[in-house]
Amino acid sequence: MVAALEQLLVDGLAGFTTTEVCKRAGLSQGALFKHFDTKADLLAAVTEHLFDELRAEFESTFIDLPAARRNPRSGIELLWDQMLDARLAAAYELYTAARTDTDLRAALEPVVAAHVERIHELAAALIPGVDDDRRRSAVDLALLAMQGLVVQQMALPDPAQHERLRELLDGLTVVLLTNENEGTN
Repeated sequence: MVAALEQLLVDGLAGFTTTEVCKRAGLSQGALFKHFDTKADLLAAVTEHLFDELRAEFESTFIDLPAARRNPRSGIELLWDQMLDARLAAAYELYTAARTDTDLRAALEPVVAAHVERIHELAAALIPGVDDDRRRSAVDLALLAMQGLVVQQMALPDPAQHERLRELLDGLTVVLLTNENEGTN
């Protein structure tokens, strides 16, 4: 997985070849395709590996925060850090390619769906005591808005727009994640 992810990060999808992955990993094409039926399956596995890494990093960083800082605002800040990670940009490149590549889309769909569900499970564990529907809404709002902005920023960087969305999400997410009988965290 590491060799394939490295190649995707360096060369992008346009330059991603199984030949180069095999060269980096010291594998034969036969060995690679013994584990993956298609290039799309390999890319989906790379994406799954990447998502696992990012979730583990997020959880570890969040848990390592002092107790007083383990709140929705800190979670949003950590999520922004990940959204701007070059590894995630590679995943977004695959997302956009899946628009016209039905094999890639079919391979990515279960990976992305499982990732989103794991994010919701992680949010439930890290932000207890909030109504499930409110928490799901807050997580979906943050993820979808951030993803949209990050993809747009790839083509049209606008730091002011980025800051406006950060401020808006910070406020909205805190409201959604605060029980009516509590103050903001």
